[in-house]
Amino acid sequence: PSRDLLTPINQSSKSLLTYVSAHPSSLFVKIDLLPTMKCLEKVNDAVGGSFIGRFFKFEERGAKFSHELAGATATFLTMAYILAVNPRILADSGGPCVPDPPEEGGIFGANYEACLEEIKRQYITATAIGSMVGCLIMGLFANLPIALAPGMGMNAYFTYSVVGWRGTGSVSFQAAVTAVMIEGAIFFVLAITGARYAIIRLIPEPVRIATPAAIGCFLAHLGLQTAEGIGVVVSDIATAVTLGACPEDRRTPIVAYDDTCANEGICVFSDAYTCDVLGGVMTSAMTWVGILGMMIIAIFLAYKSHLAFVFGIGLVTIISWPRGTAVTYFPDTEAGDARFEYFKQVVDIAPVNLLLTQFTKNLAGAGLALFTMLYVDFLDTSGTLLGLANSMGIIDEEGNFPKSRQAFSADAVATMFGSIFGLCPVTSYIESGSGVEAGAKTGMTAVICSFYFFLSIFFAPIIASIPPWATGGALVVVGSMMGRSLAKLQWDNVSHAVSGFLTVIIMPLTYSIAYGLIAGIGAFLVMEGTFWLLSFAGVPKPGAKGPTRMAIGESLMNPKPGSAAAAAAANAEEEEGEEVAQNEEAPEPDEETAEHEGSDDAPAEPAKEES
Repeated sequence: PSRDLLTPINQSSKSLLTYVSAHPSSLFVKIDLLPTMKCLEKVNDAVGGSFIGRFFKFEERGAKFSHELAGATATFLTMAYILAVNPRILADSGGPCVPDPPEEGGIFGANYEACLEEIKRQYITATAIGSMVGCLIMGLFANLPIALAPGMGMNAYFTYSVVGWRGTGSVSFQAAVTAVMIEGAIFFVLAITGARYAIIRLIPEPVRIATPAAIGCFLAHLGLQTAEGIGVVVSDIATAVTLGACPEDRRTPIVAYDDTCANEGICVFSDAYTCDVLGGVMTSAMTWVGILGMMIIAIFLAYKSHLAFVFGIGLVTIISWPRGTAVTYFPDTEAGDARFEYFKQVVDIAPVNLLLTQFTKNLAGAGLALFTMLYVDFLDTSGTLLGLANSMGIIDEEGNFPKSRQAFSADAVATMFGSIFGLCPVTSYIESGSGVEAGAKTGMTAVICSFYFFLSIFFAPIIASIPPWATGGALVVVGSMMGRSLAKLQWDNVSHAVSGFLTVIIMPLTYSIAYGLIAGIGAFLVMEGTFWLLSFAGVPKPGAKGPTRMAIGESLMNPKPGSAAAAAAANAEEEEGEEVAQNEEAPEPDEETAEHEGSDDAPAEPAKEES
């Protein structure tokens, strides 16, 4: 209403009085807001004219402190879910925890489980510290309103593809952390030398486009399962996966039926289970509460709310905290009691002694992981920085923007710093776009985000008590938003469609980002290489819009002029009395046709048949 009042102010007094009489509340709203607006303007002027304003170039970019504060708040609230999701995913790697003896349960032993719980708490502190330093470096050195945190997708790759669930992979936790440090160092060299542009051009275009969507499918797949999500998708003996969401008392664990299990009865249990034996599909209260949270996030996102993730995750978390309910995160068990005791502390700074400097010289098997993390981090950072710079209107035709080298270097330094605390690569977050939409234009936004992450260090007990079914819906929604990149894929081009689709489908089904990239790049190289070889045999390469017929068939039906096939086709047409193909020159009209030319009663030209 106060905004609508501006129009009649410029009109006559009579019109103004008439408007205020019809809308009396508008006058009171305007009066109530005046002191606040004047105070904000004073703060904006004071900050803009100070050393801080000159350092962040407020005047050059038309920035205001109030807009930077609003943008920082929106950015932090949009990506705050990383404080709950990242520790849960990275803790699944087992970290430096040593499995119990086989007779005591191995990776399912009581001591190992207790170590995992401690690792998850320490990862909360590590995630907050890594994000805090990354945002601070980006804001001070690159002067961009972009926040950094451990990368979603990269954390899943680090845990499930490199180290393996609870350390069951081929690469040790220490080797993986060392690979992250090396990846950050290589990225830093590429950033300061400008070689990143040449590398981007070497990656097939369809694979570059499909990679974000493929990672999104991977995240959504995690969010739909039980360990990290809402439990809709469970294991199945016949079909590998199926619909689940059954209560805990109806879950049948799936065990590794090896010789020890068959002969000695010592079977290794896992989190994988099936609902086929005891039934109860889609009757889990936790699943339905998780679905509710997911839909709340989606609905609020549709209304462009920057608090969508906070509302969804927060509501489900609050519902899951009271004890004695069907959806409680603190059941009346030994594990539930331990969680509740830690939760009651509210404020606590978890140490990071178990995660600190877990480096090693033995990098056996970490080569592929190093390349994949460098590739994904490189693409993710490039896409995020270029996209946000473009939305801010500070990017030129060649894809450069102010302090681009510093921005890429800040991302690399943040990755190296995060590896000290056992984190996966720290990268720029596309959620920073919410801050840009709120008016953020300078690095002041990133510095304020850094302060928010600093505050979160002290509330580890609260963050550690967010249940997986509260964050699973967020993973699904984030994955769906990442699927937007597929709109740029040339689906009419077969080589683009096949290589892009393989990249997307292989990642979640194999639990490996690396396998998805290998499938996509391999398919593209094979198809394009085949087209190149066939071109020497006279077979034209399929068009960019995709062939409506087979390429070989089209070349035979439309041979090149002057070739033997063309001459044979022309002779056959003359012998059969057929008209010449459309790509041949039309015969000259005879005299009778010429006489009728231009007259109203000229006979219609007969339709020509396609060759």
